Amino acid sequence: MHPDEKMPGRACAAEITESFLLEAPAQTKVYSALDLCAPETAQAVVEPLLKKYEGEDPAAVISIWSQWYFALLLAPWARINMLYDWQLPFLPHDIRFTQSENAVPDRFILADHGCAAPTGPARFDALIHRHLAPVCQTFSRLAGIKPGLFWNNAGIRLAHGFTMAQEQGADITRADDFLAARTLPDGAPNRLYQPMREIPQPSGPPKIIRRLCCLRYKLAGLEYCPGCPLVEARQRRTCRGN
Repeated sequence: MHPDEKMPGRACAAEITESFLLEAPAQTKVYSALDLCAPETAQAVVEPLLKKYEGEDPAAVISIWSQWYFALLLAPWARINMLYDWQLPFLPHDIRFTQSENAVPDRFILADHGCAAPTGPARFDALIHRHLAPVCQTFSRLAGIKPGLFWNNAGIRLAHGFTMAQEQGADITRADDFLAARTLPDGAPNRLYQPMREIPQPSGPPKIIRRLCCLRYKLAGLEYCPGCPLVEARQRRTCRGN
């Protein structure tokens, strides 16, 4: 690799330090993303939030925890990838994080600055196969539900990062093509395919709906999110009945 490809430019470096840490905070408990690749170790990581919602639906609790994880990790990761053609660390053993007093992910610590992003259609393959696949499978086993919900949580946050990059002037054609593809370059199903759907409206912009419900409505004090597919389906049934 050319030396210039080992370190980000000044603007990219500033974006990295704004969203991530490169050293763990002193006197703070730190977890490894590798802990999320096996149910036994992942259970200990999410246990504080499960205790906070003791007696409530564990799948909904784990879904909420995963949304924090994906939002704070994947959205800035995707934004920087598109803006600067720069790939931050993606392997679980290169990513650590702290948790807040609310028992959800707080700050992510990366092993290094990353490197120039690979070109071609396989740009996101390593992130998918070597990080998201084991993590989503672990969440699925802990929650006792199919992994599709966690893939959807991840896909929504990736898409959000791509959109933020577009708003900053990046060409996200590659990202749009990736999320619109049903299969990956290796022929495997694309579990991140179209995480959000557009529902045309009689007037105004289309309504943006999640592909799968995140289950947050099952937790006390939380309501259906604005893009919940269950709410959309209920509204459609009501309209057909009138």
